Amino acid sequence: MTDFEANKATIHRFWAAVGNRDVEGYLSTFAPGAIARDPVNQPPLETTEQRRAYLEGVFAAVSDIAVSIDFLTTCGDHSAAKWSLNGKGADGSAIAMEGIDVARHDADGLIAELWGYL
Repeated sequence: MTDFEANKATIHRFWAAVGNRDVEGYLSTFAPGAIARDPVNQPPLETTEQRRAYLEGVFAAVSDIAVSIDFLTTCGDHSAAKWSLNGKGADGSAIAMEGIDVARHDADGLIAELWGYL
């Protein structure tokens, strides 16, 4: 049976880890064998090492990250979150992004698949 609260808690942990620049916390939200299409128009991140490199690349390019989950809902084993991110680029310029992530969760609420639209 799907645990909606576990799914939501995972998404909150995912974004808290991004906001706190916590690579290990971010990685812990993914189930073994997870696939992240983040963003969806790029090759999928199919290993922990690929997801680590992706997030470390984001952290290298953006500092002073502040994130918010603007809306989060669940439907069966899927969740959808509308999010906003603000930060500073390497040159000190302001960065403002927003997007929607759709996730399929495993039985423990971890992310089995992620589709990121930003």
